[in-house]
Amino acid sequence: MGANRYSIQEQTPGRFRVRWYDDASKRRSKTFGSRTEAKRFLNGVKADIDRGEYIDPADSRRTVREMGELWLESRNLRPKTNQAYRTILDQRIYPTFGGRPIGGITTLDIVAWITYLSTEGKRVGHNNKGDADPAKSRTTRDARYRERKAERDGESPKGGLAPGTVHNAVRVMNQVLGAAVRSRYLRGNPCDGLTREDLPKHRREEVAFLSAPQVARLASAVEEVVDGVEGDRPEGYRPSDRAASFGRMVRFAAQTGLRAGEVCGLRWENVDLLRGRVNVAESISTLSADEFHVVPPKNGQSRWVSMTPDMAEELRAVFEARGPQSADYVWPGDDGDELPMHWGRDFYLRYWKRAAARAALPDSLRFHDLRHTCAALLIAANVPAKAIQAHLGHSSFKITMDTYGHLYSDATDLVSGAMANAFAAPAEPTNVRQIRR
Repeated sequence: MGANRYSIQEQTPGRFRVRWYDDASKRRSKTFGSRTEAKRFLNGVKADIDRGEYIDPADSRRTVREMGELWLESRNLRPKTNQAYRTILDQRIYPTFGGRPIGGITTLDIVAWITYLSTEGKRVGHNNKGDADPAKSRTTRDARYRERKAERDGESPKGGLAPGTVHNAVRVMNQVLGAAVRSRYLRGNPCDGLTREDLPKHRREEVAFLSAPQVARLASAVEEVVDGVEGDRPEGYRPSDRAASFGRMVRFAAQTGLRAGEVCGLRWENVDLLRGRVNVAESISTLSADEFHVVPPKNGQSRWVSMTPDMAEELRAVFEARGPQSADYVWPGDDGDELPMHWGRDFYLRYWKRAAARAALPDSLRFHDLRHTCAALLIAANVPAKAIQAHLGHSSFKITMDTYGHLYSDATDLVSGAMANAFAAPAEPTNVRQIRR
């Protein structure tokens, strides 16, 4: 086989067949219209095999859909992350690239796709084959959001997806094509040629946070909304057990900085009432109204988070009154203490927006902003940033500073003052004398 490993044969006048054995010793062939083209191709194949960079032409003809499915099946993802990637593949990538071979996609194709998503892309849940369905409440809500954002930014309302949504789609496309390169189906990743100018500018909005009195007001509003209180709070009003539980949850989230899934996943066995702290070891990942998964915290590691003495005392009273089992959830769902609360169905969609309005807080307020509130209050109390990182469960110090660094006061004057004091200090006595000339 060595002598005939590479060959060019003239089949018919003007038709030349190239034969070669790939690096797996499998015979391949391709036909050209001239001997020059055939020889140029064969020389390239020889060089690629010698360098270990040979790509089977059949592999580069795999479609993006086929490669996307192979990539997604190979990943060990959280259920919610897997669902998000599936949505991006089906709604963002496959409609444009699904049937195209991966070897035929160029960087300019990716740039054109990014431009389309930024200018004409539709949100998932809308009618993605045409204009958004005006009969759907989500369409109206999305239009109002765009108008308010455009008015706030001083721009005219426009279509297209938000920059963050486009970046997420590009990130998934990059990983799919990157997997093709690692599998030696592609020589290079077209996404590597993208520049900053090719991507939409991501205008990061400052995180929202509340003051301690606002948190107390929001917790009271939640209690009143749960109990159906209209107008002013009645004199002598005492919230029901359910209302008090949700109000307590709001204060707990603002004081501990736990994520919503971590609050839902907190069990009594992970509450140390003696030391006033909780072990954040589980989180609830909700996929639909009927499906949830118990997963580790976001960074994959458990952490201990301290509580205020008042909060620890409140939880102690609840524990003693209810007498729950150790595996029961602190904030259970409507289906029993042994099942976690369904975040959207049992609380957020029912009460959150109405409570925020009752407390005279912005309509854009999210439950996650209570986590930002916790960080802001710790920063205001001069807690070291490294301790805040551990408290919030960030995987790196960089995440903490990128998110909350702007809340730290400008230290320019402090630095300059410290340097001035250092250099203005009197010189230490010394035995060295200047040599006289």
